[in-house]
Amino acid sequence: MYITLDSNVLVYAFVPPIHKNEVKRKEWENLHINAKKIYENVIREKHCLILPFAVIVEVASVISLLTGKEEYGKDAALEIGDCAKIVLFDSDIKERALDYAIKIKAGGFDNLIAITSILYGTTLITNDKPFYNKLLQFTDEYQFNVKLFRDLNLTDLKL
Repeated sequence: MYITLDSNVLVYAFVPPIHKNEVKRKEWENLHINAKKIYENVIREKHCLILPFAVIVEVASVISLLTGKEEYGKDAALEIGDCAKIVLFDSDIKERALDYAIKIKAGGFDNLIAITSILYGTTLITNDKPFYNKLLQFTDEYQFNVKLFRDLNLTDLKL
């Protein structure tokens, strides 16, 4: 399966639960386990990961911030880049990006993630509910899938 993962899903894959609040820690733990399963299937080449370089940059920054370890963020980002089948740079998508961006009207990085999924017909997986809701109206027109990570049944991804 061809997938595009939002940075929040990749952060869950790399960072174990860190909340002091027990309810939030348990929720993070479940998301971490499921994100890790998806990512491990990318490593095993059961899924083909296609993403914009902006996701890799954002993951490095967020993981460094959450862990307090810059090297951990950088190592995770380099690993993701190595595991991804295709990493798109802004210049790779600039011809069509503006046409999609003005219709989708998402934030900067979110637009790049959505455009990547649209251009490659991937299943986009995000844990960002407003972003997910915004994209639902475009899935038929642009022929791509979007899944809300927290509600995702992993058997849908053939895990």
